[in-house]
Amino acid sequence: MKTHLLRFAATVAAVIALHAPAGAQDALPAPLPWGINAAQVSAALEANQLRVMLMREGREVHAASPNRHLQAVAILKSDSLVGLVYFHPENAALNAYDLFTEASTRAEAAHGPPLCRRSGLAVWALENVRLEVRLRRSSGDGAPGAEIRYIGPGYAEEMARRTTSRRATPRPSSARTPSGRRLLGSPVPPPAAADSATAPAAEAAAAAPAADACAASA
Repeated sequence: MKTHLLRFAATVAAVIALHAPAGAQDALPAPLPWGINAAQVSAALEANQLRVMLMREGREVHAASPNRHLQAVAILKSDSLVGLVYFHPENAALNAYDLFTEASTRAEAAHGPPLCRRSGLAVWALENVRLEVRLRRSSGDGAPGAEIRYIGPGYAEEMARRTTSRRATPRPSSARTPSGRRLLGSPVPPPAAADSATAPAAEAAAAAPAADACAASA
């Protein structure tokens, strides 16, 4: 099993390298094949230099670069990948709008004009995937920045199921107290703390689907 995962990760890394421009910073974070399981997702993210921070069995894989400049949450439905959300948090060099502008410009260079564009939102309808680039403003304990969402078959249904499940489950008042910063959307830590930051991961609000992303406000 381990050998199979290593081979899978190597294949994914080769595909990423083949399609990426000469400078890695000039490319969008890469999508992954729909339907792969959590172990394969983890191996692929690790191959792309993202460290897996948390796995929720059959549901999610949370990962981040050591300096937190790139964060990711893979959404799984019954241990099958249906969505992948990357996040670039605002940092000392680039603010949230700059990051959003860079990501949407790279997406347009790779895929042509978007299906729709609004303030803080650009959407592309690609083969078997919906690509969304979103401006995320500061909200709660989440940092502002830019999101790159790859939405696959079954994603909307899975997120709707989770939303319904949460609403149907009574929560004690004590559970409403924030337990710490979520991984996806955590700010970039100071350089001295970058390698030791271990922000707890919470279910990503960024992954909540919109009925119509083109009509949704950013």
